[in-house]
Amino acid sequence: MPRPKSIFPCGFGEQPWLIQTPGSEKETQTFINPLKGSVEERTIPEMDGQLCLSRFEEWLFLVDDLSDDCFLLNIYSLEKIRLPPIEEPFATLGLRILTSAPTSPDCAVIFLGREENFLLFCQPCKCKTRWTKLPVEFNVVGASRMLSYNRKLYILLDDIEIIDLASLSTNFVETASMDKPEFCSFGIGFVEHMVESCGDIFFVRTLFPSLPKASSIVDFEIYQLDFANQNSWMRVEGIGDSTFFLDRHGGQSFCSHDSQFDQNCIYHALTCYDGERIYKICLDDQTISFNLLPANAVQDECSFYWILPVIPPIQKHAHLTSSETIIGREVCQKGCYLEKQHKNREVPISIAMPLAELPIDIMQKISEQLPLKDAGRLRTVCKPWAKQLPNPMKEEGVWLMYCPKICGACQMYNPCKGKQFTLNMNKHSSFDVPMRLLFSKDGWVLALKGSNFLYFLNPFTKDFRHLPRLEDDYSYKGIAFSCAPKNSLNCMVFAVSGPPRGDFMRIITWRYGKKKWFEMQFENEIPFHVANNNPVFFHGEFYCLSRRGNLGVFNPKNNTWRVLDQPPPIYSDAAPDIGTEYCYLMECKGQLISVFQPINMDNVCVFKLNRSMTAWTLLEDIGDLTLFLDYRTSIARTLPCKSYNNKLYLPRLPDETNKATFFYCMKSRMHNPDIKSFRVPYNCVWLEPQLQ
Repeated sequence: MPRPKSIFPCGFGEQPWLIQTPGSEKETQTFINPLKGSVEERTIPEMDGQLCLSRFEEWLFLVDDLSDDCFLLNIYSLEKIRLPPIEEPFATLGLRILTSAPTSPDCAVIFLGREENFLLFCQPCKCKTRWTKLPVEFNVVGASRMLSYNRKLYILLDDIEIIDLASLSTNFVETASMDKPEFCSFGIGFVEHMVESCGDIFFVRTLFPSLPKASSIVDFEIYQLDFANQNSWMRVEGIGDSTFFLDRHGGQSFCSHDSQFDQNCIYHALTCYDGERIYKICLDDQTISFNLLPANAVQDECSFYWILPVIPPIQKHAHLTSSETIIGREVCQKGCYLEKQHKNREVPISIAMPLAELPIDIMQKISEQLPLKDAGRLRTVCKPWAKQLPNPMKEEGVWLMYCPKICGACQMYNPCKGKQFTLNMNKHSSFDVPMRLLFSKDGWVLALKGSNFLYFLNPFTKDFRHLPRLEDDYSYKGIAFSCAPKNSLNCMVFAVSGPPRGDFMRIITWRYGKKKWFEMQFENEIPFHVANNNPVFFHGEFYCLSRRGNLGVFNPKNNTWRVLDQPPPIYSDAAPDIGTEYCYLMECKGQLISVFQPINMDNVCVFKLNRSMTAWTLLEDIGDLTLFLDYRTSIARTLPCKSYNNKLYLPRLPDETNKATFFYCMKSRMHNPDIKSFRVPYNCVWLEPQLQ
């Protein structure tokens, strides 16, 4: 049966769409093209009054929200397959799944009990007139998502329960269980998905500062199931030429070589504090961006489902025309002729002047025309140049270092001037595996390799210093070091963590030259609600800022921890909900500065600790200061150009269509431009370069 194209949006079936079926609440169905940002309302008679409860490829499982009528619908051909009425009360039913297309003999529609441990299933190809209810041996409460693959049903709980679908015909549910990947990242709230792609099973964990509806994506983890190694999970940094599409019901994979689909990307439909967002996680350049759906396109309590093309579009290959081929041949011939002329030409002999005697004003002009990296190298040619030529990186101030992917290189981006260049790190084996940037100071970066290997690196001098292996996986809220690790016994690494209620602290330290980490735990007499931000080494001690705005201090000389009663907390009552606000701590000109930034960037508050360290003072503006904010490292500096003063910069990258720089202006109390038009690198750190 051909698909009646007239009732569907233009392009439907050729690219991914989001569809919303509001049941009897609305007479139309909402179709959203997230790649183009278009929203269309269409009337599909077969879907009138129906709620979509699950989908598999182009098949939808629809239920009338005013009766027990249910059926399967092919969204492209509008073919219907009737199912028996559901006699169980819907209030007792929880998670559901359509395991495969109804053309498969193994197709089943399955419900899990909401609170009782049972499953309810129907197999369309078996021509049964009733649903079958069977007990299960695991606790169904808390089940979040299900995945059907290779006649097995994977159910996400505290662990992963596996049901052999072939056992349903025996009226006994055969189950097994397996562990989920270990959780050792920075987020607090998380959402988990399992996705089948080209015969492989992937586990995607999306992380938030809090519950997803209150915040936004800050990190994620991807694992692949290794069937050959006892069903163990191995962490991966990419998904090849596939694209994942996630929603609250599950995940799908699509593989296409067509240019309109971004490969190695994850699209995630997510309900956040400001509405329904479509996140794009690009694994190639390791950035996160999102589009906010129009408010009028979102129906309350009605979620979206991804509908993907059944057959990938055929890629159109470009071919050179005959004229292009001829032009290319002519250029090649001319190049060979010029090369022969150059070889036969006599080159006059000249006597070279010592480099140190070259006029320094001429060398300064040459340096100004060179790329930043080469201008920095020019200073290392001889000692007079090192003293007299300007340090281009230092003059440019603070840079954002981010690692697009595992390719032996990192990117440096200057948000003030919009400059960017690449640093090649190929000669170091540490770049052969994923690394996570954690903190920076004095031109050095502290990074995490794997889950428990830390090391220092200076990306400009390419100097590496390995630290002892952690006994447990890294899971700390903040980490810092006291000074650059240049064979200095004064260098100390300090990391801190603690529960949300703030009743105790977990601290680890490492001193330069030691072979082990030292772990401590302290009880808090005053609650200290640990925040995701970097500690600051100030006056010989490590200062930590809590979500309430009070300070905790660790003394490295006697290994003691104390929560200060002065200054009083910025929030006198309870701390803000986790994820509703970010807070940062930094030192500048001998004083501590704290910043509290709501997630919507409205009314950012900057405080300065007075000289007696007894009170926070709210600043209306920050004068000649420029703040670079991020939970890994925050920096406050006075830059030579006044146009950068009184502004706050966040780690944001412009996209291909928008080359503007994102900042928050303290004078106007507004961010400029729209924050949604920028990409967020999820593996980055602010850095002040040191070339020596």
